[in-house]
Amino acid sequence: MQEAGRVVLTGEVSDTPVIRATLQGQYTATFSLTTTTRRLNRSGAYTDRQKRYNIVARGELALTIRHQIRKGNEIDIEGKYHLKQWEDKGSGETKYLTQVLIDRFSIAEPDQLELPIAA
Repeated sequence: MQEAGRVVLTGEVSDTPVIRATLQGQYTATFSLTTTTRRLNRSGAYTDRQKRYNIVARGELALTIRHQIRKGNEIDIEGKYHLKQWEDKGSGETKYLTQVLIDRFSIAEPDQLELPIAA
């Protein structure tokens, strides 16, 4: 496993976060974030380029995400790139997955947040 530089992203949550717990009681949240970059091309028209990122949060942050983040939320995140590497048992090939391990986030559009109302 390798870690690289800091990253700051703003984008839309592409799917509902999945929360998992280890046998030791540590929580992990995973979801994807889609960013959109708008550029002016040579013909004078705007084109949108979308990129999808694999996001991972651990510990208390994962539990906070469970309660606050939903698919479609516009969020800002800060974290670092993380390269996960493993060997495929079937083919023997080395596989890679680039993730962003986040250490903080904020909701860019809090009016999209739908929290249950306590009775």
